[in-house]
Amino acid sequence: MPASRLPGTLRVLLAASFVSAIGGGLTLPFLVIYLHQVRHIPLGISGLLIGGVAVLALPVSPLAGALVDRVGAREVVLVAMIVEGLGIAALATVHGVLTALPAMFVFGLGQAAAWPTWNALLGVMVDDDKISRLAFARNFQLLNLGLGIGAIVGGLVVHVRQPGTFVAVYLADGASNLIVVTALSLLPRSAFRSTRHAAAPALAKEGEAGAGSRDQARRSGYRTVLGDGLFRRYLVATTILMIAGYAALNTGFVAFATSVAKAGPGTIAASFAANTAFIVLAQPLALRIVSRTKRTTALKMVAAAFAACWVVLACAGLVPGSSAARALVIATLVVFAVGEVFLSPVSGPLVNDLAPPPLRGRYFAASAMCMTVANIVSPAISGAAIGAGLGLFLLGFFVACCGAAALGAEWLGRALTPAQDNALESRSQV
Repeated sequence: MPASRLPGTLRVLLAASFVSAIGGGLTLPFLVIYLHQVRHIPLGISGLLIGGVAVLALPVSPLAGALVDRVGAREVVLVAMIVEGLGIAALATVHGVLTALPAMFVFGLGQAAAWPTWNALLGVMVDDDKISRLAFARNFQLLNLGLGIGAIVGGLVVHVRQPGTFVAVYLADGASNLIVVTALSLLPRSAFRSTRHAAAPALAKEGEAGAGSRDQARRSGYRTVLGDGLFRRYLVATTILMIAGYAALNTGFVAFATSVAKAGPGTIAASFAANTAFIVLAQPLALRIVSRTKRTTALKMVAAAFAACWVVLACAGLVPGSSAARALVIATLVVFAVGEVFLSPVSGPLVNDLAPPPLRGRYFAASAMCMTVANIVSPAISGAAIGAGLGLFLLGFFVACCGAAALGAEWLGRALTPAQDNALESRSQV
């Protein structure tokens, strides 16, 4: 499926987002190093400052979702990107806890609002299922490529004994957000209005006017979102999957790889580089496979890949400190990437299909909370298990979560219509 299928306005926005992702890559991998080793903030407090960003998403994401439904995705994303950029730039001025706290708060406020509203913005801009899959997949592909490029450049530029190098990359990262802000400001407003369900709003009663239905939906708010039994199935399956997925990487994967498999920082860096390279190269092929596959089947494939990666990592733990262990640690994130490339063209478009247009922002915000909850649960379990010498038990727990997520996908599939599950298109292409 060629990139030319995407609307020109969306290609411009994704290009701007790619530049911003490069800026994020300059700083994201080095935040704890900057706070602890450069600004001499104790490691425990640095961890609390970073963890607080995830906790901040608990109240901010739902509020941002409601604002999307009231004032529009474009406006909320624009404000969120400005706030996030200011917070990132403010990190350049950090010299201790008292200056780090407000900077991290502003950064977390913008980041917590930007993620769910960005997905809602993509949902508004695509009206066709095929384009929806391509848009979310291309966004994920460019995000990873940008982060990877930025991390490589950042690794070459920053030096612990030269604080000015960190100041420079944080200012550059903050400025990169202005690229997205400029694109959002200059692109025509018509690009951010969806007509996909205009003829039949999902919450409209028979004979009601569309405007009345939209007002009723907005008044009902999150009661309607959480009252949607089908969407609740999606939330349960996705939360379990994320506990053993992205939320397990920074704590569970890194802690096991370094403490149990005895892999060094260079191996960890190589594993993330291999992960990014695989995503960039494999995403187009995965997109074609997903277009011919039921969405719930694709979710099961994601769960299987995530489970397999933890098995690979467990094997690394059996031969600690060896060349085989280092190779297996790198292979872990390559196998993990297999699941990632199948997940990106499924999760966003599925939420977009399930969400009534008047509540799209809230649906995406609720979906983002799956990751927020997982980011709280998974690191806590990982830290306790690794600290107690139960690393293999932790990986077994992750494998079990993947199995439960696959069962959740089956449970979800029984409630989806053939169109929602992509079953009609998958059968037509057999």
